[in-house]
Amino acid sequence: MPYIVNSSPGAGLRFEPSATLPDAKGALGWAVDLERRGMRLIRIRDTESGQIFETRALREEIKRLQGAA
Repeated sequence: MPYIVNSSPGAGLRFEPSATLPDAKGALGWAVDLERRGMRLIRIRDTESGQIFETRALREEIKRLQGAA
């Protein structure tokens, strides 16, 4: 299921377009990279369920899904 990662730039930073990634781990990695570059208000949307996550919430969701498998 694809995930879309959006963010807002911090002061003085250039805007970065959203990215669509094929899985939750890839989306989380992209979000963490955005945080390192100073982006803020990062939101990750699961396009199948419509659920929206912040970085920490997606980390917890990945752990929950791994525990269920």
